[in-house]
Amino acid sequence: MAGELLDIGFRPKLVASFDPPDAETRFREWQATNAQALAGVPAEAMRVEYGRTGAGLYVRVRIDESQLPEGLKLP
Repeated sequence: MAGELLDIGFRPKLVASFDPPDAETRFREWQATNAQALAGVPAEAMRVEYGRTGAGLYVRVRIDESQLPEGLKLP
């Protein structure tokens, strides 16, 4: 099959998602709760995405599959 065994690089996994109206507050609380687990994740393996909708700010957190930490609590 075309593309089989083709290295596509890191595959980020969505580990947390926060929707408006209080997305930033809930993200900060989740981040504090998971500080110990997240401490071992290299900065280049974690992405925090912010965006706006008509309802307000949303936040998404993705971590490369190869760097997923043990003990990460869901939001």
